[in-house]
Amino acid sequence: MGFLKRLVGLEARGAQVAHPRDPVLADWLATPNTATGLRVTPTEALRCPAVYAPIRLLSGTVSILPLDVFRRTGADTRERDTANPLHDLVHSKPNPWQTSAQFRRLMTERMLGYGKAYARIRNPGLPAALEPMHPARVKPFRDRRGALWYRHTPKDGPAETLAAHEVLHLRYGPAEDDEGLDTLSPIELHRETIGLAMAATAYLARFFGNSAVPKGAIEVPAALSDKAAEALRASWERRHQGLENAHRLAILDGGMKFHELGMSNADAQFLESYRHVSSEVASKVFGVPPHLVGDTEKSTSWGSGIEQQSIGYVVHVVQPILEEWEQALDAALLTPDGRRSHFFEFNVDGLLRGDFKTRMEGMAMAVQWGLMTPNEARRLLNLPALEGGDSRLQPLNMAPAEAVLDVLLKPQASAARLLRAMQGLDTTPDLEPAHV
Repeated sequence: MGFLKRLVGLEARGAQVAHPRDPVLADWLATPNTATGLRVTPTEALRCPAVYAPIRLLSGTVSILPLDVFRRTGADTRERDTANPLHDLVHSKPNPWQTSAQFRRLMTERMLGYGKAYARIRNPGLPAALEPMHPARVKPFRDRRGALWYRHTPKDGPAETLAAHEVLHLRYGPAEDDEGLDTLSPIELHRETIGLAMAATAYLARFFGNSAVPKGAIEVPAALSDKAAEALRASWERRHQGLENAHRLAILDGGMKFHELGMSNADAQFLESYRHVSSEVASKVFGVPPHLVGDTEKSTSWGSGIEQQSIGYVVHVVQPILEEWEQALDAALLTPDGRRSHFFEFNVDGLLRGDFKTRMEGMAMAVQWGLMTPNEARRLLNLPALEGGDSRLQPLNMAPAEAVLDVLLKPQASAARLLRAMQGLDTTPDLEPAHV
């Protein structure tokens, strides 16, 4: 209690009081910063479903996608390098207490909530672990020579300065400074809209918890004692409450009247406003289509429209986040020589799959026209390879354009043999002279 009194006394005298190291305590001590009278911070905002739903969706999407290290084997070819030590670091175990999915979920949550996320790289020469650091305890800066450094203030222990190659830094949102070293939190940028959603959530909870309008009321001509009123209520509920008493005829005597009560137009309009502001937070702040966070009131849950919206979600919302992850991992974990031979990449094929019929038709066309082998198509379906399935197919009625005239000038049987020979299917020489 003495600490709080001293703190209030210092602030009253105009002293500059620094926030404590613990971000949760800093959020608790923060003053309201919105017109609703609520304080909106990344920690407090997560308690609002309108904010939690899109952050949960995006961080969950990043956490489930396969993340691999690839080695370039040619100008346009590459292969997964599962023997590389970095593969286990990002694919399975980035640190002793987290799996890869848990680590990526936490880092993405912080990136979306705070506009940035940091992880300390242990043993930078040959990275052995990636340890998350809270964004509120890290501050990037440049020295007089232009080198990038990070000032880290742990929850327990003295402050430390880390070099750029010791930190994995993810950025999300507009730049806070001229050089783009730090980024602004989407929640801080849109705190008024999010504050409105938080206030609406609290209002509805109190409305239904404390002051919800009853379904009906009985008017009596004279005042009743508390005991008589309770007896009348118990008698009414005993006769008309429950499924077996539904629509049972009611008999009112003694001048009693029944009045049906309901939600007012203002309350109904408030519910509509709540749905609107929740949709605004999901779509305008985080770019998530409302139907993906449960708002299907103005769109169907089925059909090609929703499928195209989901593909747009992957391309326009998820892909930029994945690109930030990939380039940050390349810059932080690979040496300049390593970046020329290796790179990190997420596999988003699973998110872009259409319905079963569309996928089967697309794979059939790819195999039919020789774009992939049958076994390559089976691997996409997680099916085992078949013997002879590695041969690429080619339609028999196809030929190079420059050889069409030679084929047309030969008799039918000879032309067929020539066509098969050009396709490598027949090695028998054509001795029959051409007829002009």
